[in-house]
Amino acid sequence: MEEKKRNYPTKISLILRIVVSLYLLYLVWGLREAPASHTGAERLLFIAAMILFAAVAAVLGGLSLKALLRGEYGQPDDGDDTEP
Repeated sequence: MEEKKRNYPTKISLILRIVVSLYLLYLVWGLREAPASHTGAERLLFIAAMILFAAVAAVLGGLSLKALLRGEYGQPDDGDDTEP
C-alpha cells in the first residue's frame, strides 16, 4: 500500500498568509472610526466588515503561525520520490 503524502504549504506561502492577516487587522484598525460617522444600514455594514476581517485574520494568521512554528511546511525539494 502506498502512504498518503500530505501536501504542506511552503514556508513562503505561510509567511504570505501571515502578512495578509496583518493587513486585514490593519484594515480593521482603519475602519475603527467609520461606524461612528454613519447610521443605519451603513453602520451595521462597517461593524460586520470589521468583525469578519478580524475573525478571518485571527484564523488565517493563527493557523499559519502555528504551522510555521511547528515546521509543518513543505520544502522546495520535496518532489516525487520516484526512482527510474
